[in-house]
Amino acid sequence: MKENLMHQRLQPEGIFEPVTGLYSQVVAVADGPRFEIAGTLPYHPDGGLDDDLALQAQVMMDNLGKSLDGAGLLRSDVVRIRVFTTRMDAFLRDAMETVFGWFGDERPTSTLVEVNRLANPHIQLEIDAEAVKANRGGDR
Repeated sequence: MKENLMHQRLQPEGIFEPVTGLYSQVVAVADGPRFEIAGTLPYHPDGGLDDDLALQAQVMMDNLGKSLDGAGLLRSDVVRIRVFTTRMDAFLRDAMETVFGWFGDERPTSTLVEVNRLANPHIQLEIDAEAVKANRGGDR
């Protein structure tokens, strides 16, 4: 059996994509340690919080990046995300590209859900993630 070094992202034929190119429908996960990244919020390091949804999205993704870095993970190691927002229309207009574009061509599977409220009523979005550190050839 050939060792799978990286995750394989698939877009099966015959499945409608409501928004083309934002996510992968299926990710075949490579062997490696699995990481669950808790709900990541758009707080600045000093605890500050922007009012603007687009700014919250950028800070949230920066914070996700810090979590990945801290675990020695790359964006391409993320195999699943769940995004929660209290303002779906505004998210689709102002933050969707920031969140989904952050992954480049290595898009994880994803779920996007509108909720009534998050833990802090001023927070407009939250993301959690699952990552598997793929074997990159020389690292184990």
